[in-house]
Amino acid sequence: MKDQSQSNHPNHLISLQSAYLEAMCHGSGRAADKVLQQALDVNTAADDIYLSIFQPTAYAIGRLWQSNRFSVAQEHLATAIIERQMGEMHPLFRPQQHRTRTIVIGCVPNEQHRVGARMVADFFEEDGWDVHYLGAAVPILSFVGIVKELQADLIGISAQMVYHLPAITEFARSLDMHGLSHIPVMVGGMPFIEQPELTGTLNVRYSAADARKAVHVANQLFSQPHRITQSTRPQLATSEETIAIFRKARLWIINASVERSLEHSHELTRLGDQPEQVLMGGFEFMSRMLETAMLLQNTALLDEQLIWGNQRQPHDGVDPAHILHRFKLYAEVVDEILPSPHARVVNQYVSWLITRQQELVDQIETNKSENAFTTET
Repeated sequence: MKDQSQSNHPNHLISLQSAYLEAMCHGSGRAADKVLQQALDVNTAADDIYLSIFQPTAYAIGRLWQSNRFSVAQEHLATAIIERQMGEMHPLFRPQQHRTRTIVIGCVPNEQHRVGARMVADFFEEDGWDVHYLGAAVPILSFVGIVKELQADLIGISAQMVYHLPAITEFARSLDMHGLSHIPVMVGGMPFIEQPELTGTLNVRYSAADARKAVHVANQLFSQPHRITQSTRPQLATSEETIAIFRKARLWIINASVERSLEHSHELTRLGDQPEQVLMGGFEFMSRMLETAMLLQNTALLDEQLIWGNQRQPHDGVDPAHILHRFKLYAEVVDEILPSPHARVVNQYVSWLITRQQELVDQIETNKSENAFTTET
């Protein structure tokens, strides 16, 4: 399996990954199987297939969905193909040695994207760890319970969507409550690849960009004489009271924001037959992002998601100028529903969203004017 005479050649891997992505774009499991067989026929190592074919293809599919070139059904089909092939390749990740260490790996609650966590589990198994892979959307108490039962040496937890990050902090707190704060937590997922500094704002210390690096970081950690304790973890400074009040009032804020948006019928013409559902989903997403940003005290998270939303939402009939107006309506509702001191805290983040969205709208108008001038001349 480890004969890599050709597998490390960049052009070889790039060509295979390109063919694999094309198979996914056609939704063809058979074509994907042929690419995988081609890779194995030229002795491409299993871990190279994971990191140079499966992983970049999964990221590319996410970007295609974001730009409305992949439907949800296509994304689910591609993920199912990758997971099936990973299952078929699992025997190739036989332990190369034996380590007396146990790791529990899973995804935070509500996180359904599990391919990355599964990759990490296979790499740790190959490295000789005793691996317990829990899969997608693991309830925190269940996750903590099995960590305690197995007396795990390390925990791996995945969050692919930014609005799931607060669950990682809740998970770390639950470990503390159950006397397990001495167990190191390693996090992974796209948010940590795009913004590695996030680990500094959560109650965790370790992350890695891919499965191979995760194993390396873990082994480096356990080569040190002392393991991390609660006292060495960065303490998260945030307004617990404001976040708790915002959580309790979130549904009221969303419903009121939807009602006010429905009053502006000229902004609803492209939302289809059920504009209320579209608005509800948008305000729910916004509320989750605000909660995450407040918890982590990191407006950069909002910036990333705002850009993402402005790329994606026009395909769903949502105009950027209308997004701006709805942000302003949301701020009005927050002022009316939340007690004044807490409303001010929340609306600091909403105001930041409004400012950034205004900049994006202005840029769109500038581009339209420049294009019109170019066309006329």
